[in-house]
Amino acid sequence: MKRFFFLLFLFSPILHATSLLHAVNAARHYDAEFRAAYQAKKAGNEAFDQGIAGLLPTISLDGAYTKQDQPHASYAAAVKRHNYGINLSQPLFDMSKIAAFQRGNATSDLADMEFIGAQQNLIRDVADAFFAVVYQREVTEVAISATKVFKKQHAQAVAAFKLGDGNRTEVDEAQANYDEAEAREITARNDLDVSNAAYNRLTGLNADEITPVSTQCYQPSQLGELKNVILLAQSNNTEIKKAAQQLELTKSDLVGAAGRHLPTVTLQGAYGGNWSRGENENVLDSVFGTTSKTQNSLIGVNVSIPIFAGGGQLSATREAIDRRNQARDLLEHTRRKVNLEARTAWLNITNGLALLKARKKAATSAHTKVKSTSYGRELGLRTTIDELNAEQKYYDALQNIAEARYKYLTSTFDLLLLLGTLDDRILIEFDCNRPD
Repeated sequence: MKRFFFLLFLFSPILHATSLLHAVNAARHYDAEFRAAYQAKKAGNEAFDQGIAGLLPTISLDGAYTKQDQPHASYAAAVKRHNYGINLSQPLFDMSKIAAFQRGNATSDLADMEFIGAQQNLIRDVADAFFAVVYQREVTEVAISATKVFKKQHAQAVAAFKLGDGNRTEVDEAQANYDEAEAREITARNDLDVSNAAYNRLTGLNADEITPVSTQCYQPSQLGELKNVILLAQSNNTEIKKAAQQLELTKSDLVGAAGRHLPTVTLQGAYGGNWSRGENENVLDSVFGTTSKTQNSLIGVNVSIPIFAGGGQLSATREAIDRRNQARDLLEHTRRKVNLEARTAWLNITNGLALLKARKKAATSAHTKVKSTSYGRELGLRTTIDELNAEQKYYDALQNIAEARYKYLTSTFDLLLLLGTLDDRILIEFDCNRPD
C-alpha cells in the first residue's frame, strides 16, 4: 500500500516549479503562431479606419509648371505656365461607401473575435501539453517501478528453479512479464520525450519544472447544470461569434451590391490659380494675352445615376444574397455543432470524474489482491504465476488512474473552450495545489 500512495503523490511541487498560469504566460510571449495572431488582429482592426475614411472628405493639392517652346513664332517663342489648385470631394450619398464602412466595422470586430479565439486556443493547447507531460511522466514512473519489480521476480523465479522449488513455466511467465515491462518503459520514455518537446515548443520552458494540477481544483458543479452550460455556450462560444460576424460581413456586401443601383451624390469644391508668361514680350502681348494671371473657384453637387452596366450589378446582387444565405446556414450549423460538443464535453467531465474515482478504487483493490496473492503463495494456495499476474494488473491499474486523470482534465478545458470562458482566472483556480 505504501508503494501505491507513493506513486499517486510522487509529483509534489519542486523548486522553481512551473504552474499552468506561468506556462500560458510564457507561451503568450514565446509562441510564434500566437504572436502572428496578434499581428493579424492589428491588421484586421485597420479595416475600421479604412471603412470610415470613405465617408470623410477627400482633399488634394495640385500644382504644375510647364514650358511650351514655339521656335517659329515671331513673338512669345516660349510660354511658361504655372498653376495650382486645391480640391475637395465630400460624398453626400453613396451606398457603396456606406457598405464599405459597415464591412470595415464587421471586419474589425471579426479580427478581435479571432484573436480572442486564438487566446483561448493557446490556453487549451498549453493545458493539453502541460497535462500530457504530467501524464507521460506518471506513466513512465509506473513503468520504471514495474520493470524493477518484474526484474526482481524473474531473478527469484530463476533462483527457485535452480534450487528445485519452482518450475519452468514460472520462469517463462516471469521472463514474459519482465520483457513486457521493459517494452512499456521504452515506450513511456519515448512518449515523455515527445510530450516534453511539444510543451517546450509552445512555451520555451523546461518541462521538468512542471507542477502537476489536482483534479479537485475545478469540479463540474462549478459549471452549473447541463442546460445552463449549453445556453452559456450558445451565447459565449467564439466560433459562434465568428460565424455571426461572417454573416454581418455578407450583409454589408449585400448593401454594397444593392447600392450600385442607386444614384451617388457628391459635393465638389475647388480653388486655384493660373499664370502664364511668354518670352520676348512686346506690345502685342497685351493685345493677344500671352501674359495672363487668373484665379478660379468651384463649388457644386455632382449626381450620378446608373442606368445600365451589362447586367453585372444584378448578378453581383444575386451573388451577395446567396453569400448571405450561406453565412446564415453556416451560423446555424456552428450553433448545432457547439450544442453537441458542449453536451459531449459535459458528459465526458461528469463521467470522467466518476471513472477517476472508480480507477482509484480499482488500484486499491489491485494492491490488496497483490498482498493476498503473495500471502496465498506462501501458504501454497496461489502460484508464482498468480502473483505475477496480480502485480501486472496492479501496475495497469496505476496507469489507468493517470489516464483517467489526464482525460478528465483535458475534457474540462475542452468544455471551458466551448463556453468561451478560458482566461487567467480559470488558470488560477487550477493552481489550488490540493492533493488528488
